[in-house]
Amino acid sequence: MDTKRDIREIEDALLGVLPWWNYRLAKPFKELLDEGVSLEMYYCIQILRWIGKPITMSELAQAARMPKQQMTKMVNRLVEPGFVERVYDPADRRVIRIQLTEKAMRYTEEFLDQNAGKFRQFLEQVEEEDREDFMKAMEILLRILPKLPCPELE
Repeated sequence: MDTKRDIREIEDALLGVLPWWNYRLAKPFKELLDEGVSLEMYYCIQILRWIGKPITMSELAQAARMPKQQMTKMVNRLVEPGFVERVYDPADRRVIRIQLTEKAMRYTEEFLDQNAGKFRQFLEQVEEEDREDFMKAMEILLRILPKLPCPELE
């Protein structure tokens, strides 16, 4: 099979999915965020949750596939309301790590408790067979997307 055709088909499918994803999932999700938390801030909080330990600004920027300068601004926006804090590395006081606060953990738990129902209502309208396919697609995307290079960093 022709590789260029395969890539072209993937591009076409991806560009076809993006508007649906945006209008059916991302946009409604964005509207649920509160306490001055932007979508990007929420993503940053989730990355720190997934990693599960304090990390350097460079590591966080790399995990988020964001330039370090931009990540520094993001972290500043998260420090102000108390969602993250900068802590010195006990092994090397020159190294500063970023870690979630208890407030961030409560925020994500409360957000899930308060807002999961809105997505549940959406997903309950999907037929059982399609729901299973949707979950498989999410699992595949969660496996592949973190491996993709970030164009703006290249």
